[in-house]
Amino acid sequence: EYTIDIFFAQTWYDRRLRFNSTLKALTLNTNMVSRIWIPDTFFRNSKRADSHWITTPNQLLRIWNDGKVLYTLRLTIEAECLLQLQNFPMDTHSCPLVFSSYGYPREEIVYRWRRYSIEVSDQRTWRLYQFDFTGLRNTSEVLRTGAG
Repeated sequence: EYTIDIFFAQTWYDRRLRFNSTLKALTLNTNMVSRIWIPDTFFRNSKRADSHWITTPNQLLRIWNDGKVLYTLRLTIEAECLLQLQNFPMDTHSCPLVFSSYGYPREEIVYRWRRYSIEVSDQRTWRLYQFDFTGLRNTSEVLRTGAG
């Protein structure tokens, strides 16, 4: 398993939120977040996930006049990473962070990666012990669940 601290950002369009104004965008107070539809994203391989709330909720909701919505929040996630040790000590491991919609089918919600959307912090602050970080990648796939 591993623990990661992330800023998770999602964008989508909601035509119900379009507005005419000289303002291009509105940043909403955290009290308003519960009044806006937000994707039901969850981390499929998390064992535990926590939002940061000190000194205020670490989240942002911004709406552009064309209905584009940006929602970001800071999370700490403890996720599963199954190690395959058949080639020990010359093995390599991939530790994914898998997310999806909790309840919406692919006909109603699709996740797409924005180009160059993953950034990592200074690796000198990482605690990897006997592991080396060799890179990261983002991929997409359609997952089948019992609910459809």
